[in-house]
Amino acid sequence: MRYNPPPNWPAAPEGWEPPPDWQPDPSWPEPPPGWQLWVEGDAPSPQQDHRKGMLVTFWIGIALFLAGAISTIVASGSGGGVVWWGGMIFGAVLLFRAGGIYRASRGAGAPALSKPGLGVAAVAVVAALVVGGVAVAKYVEAENLTASVGSCWKSGDGDETILVPCSGSHEYRATAVVTNEAECPATTYGSIAHEGKILCVEED
Repeated sequence: MRYNPPPNWPAAPEGWEPPPDWQPDPSWPEPPPGWQLWVEGDAPSPQQDHRKGMLVTFWIGIALFLAGAISTIVASGSGGGVVWWGGMIFGAVLLFRAGGIYRASRGAGAPALSKPGLGVAAVAVVAALVVGGVAVAKYVEAENLTASVGSCWKSGDGDETILVPCSGSHEYRATAVVTNEAECPATTYGSIAHEGKILCVEED
């Protein structure tokens, strides 16, 4: 049998079991109706189930948010493609849900996370926010790209040349916009036709 304190009682120290003559403090509130102070074997208490659910939800949320943010960065730096905003959004929802579970468990009398545990969680959240901020900045930059003088380009599949942010990896920079390839200066590397425009480019 294992001691199973109600959620509205003070949490027992980890590993502590009441001695045979132990009696609860008379000042403690009544346990919830039907609550069993002793349970069979090593069955987890509701508090432990609550804590486990919160931690699983939290770390899945962190993983999904980071995966979505990193995918957004990669897609934006490659000239578009599928931007995984869904991972970031769903990850954020799970993080809020984990916070709600934690507040509910604390309200029911569950002990707070240890200082090391809170520290690790805080570092994970800060890391996710930093990567998410970079992803948003990259996405906004990619969405605002225009084929103009100063724009940057990189080689894609086959003969395709992709318009990309100049802050990322690129091979060429546009130096002029002309109406005919022959108008490009002799010093330029070549030209790129894009959405009805012809851009003279140099290696960069």
